[in-house]
Amino acid sequence: MRIAVYCASSPRAPERYLADARSLGDEIARRGHSLVYGGVRTGSMGALADAALEAGGRVYGVIDQRTLEAGDQHTGLHEIVCVGDPRKRKASLEERADAFISLPGGLGTLEELAETLSLRKQRLHARPIVLVDTLGFFGGLITQLERSLEVGFDGSDCQAFPLLTQDPREAVTLCEDHAVRE
Repeated sequence: MRIAVYCASSPRAPERYLADARSLGDEIARRGHSLVYGGVRTGSMGALADAALEAGGRVYGVIDQRTLEAGDQHTGLHEIVCVGDPRKRKASLEERADAFISLPGGLGTLEELAETLSLRKQRLHARPIVLVDTLGFFGGLITQLERSLEVGFDGSDCQAFPLLTQDPREAVTLCEDHAVRE
């Protein structure tokens, strides 16, 4: 299974968030899955990729031209694909994924997650979307999603996603358990 992970590239990420990123990367690799992510070497992204690589996993990065020019790409990946801009990067990540996991992150992470959730709502995919709720990070988002259901902006079918866990290892299990069988 190819698991796309959305997470932060910020070098200011607190250690607890980095620890969950490392745990997730290790678990993805240990179970024989491939990691697809934003291709950066810093923050949670770097910790995630480094752990997957150290555990013998296959890691694929998708970056945009600006990131490449800044020299922020991870240089130890099995493959890195450079696309023109962040919109193409999101599309390329989505195309390569059998499942999605989001770790905590900033606006870029939230944007990727929101688009993936929206595509799922529109029935453009049925792949699992899992949130690793480190230290209750996604509580506000879950409250907002519940509010949109309450007032009628979204239907009850949206309650089935995203899947939520505080354990990075369980996030991989949820991807496996909810994988789309062809």
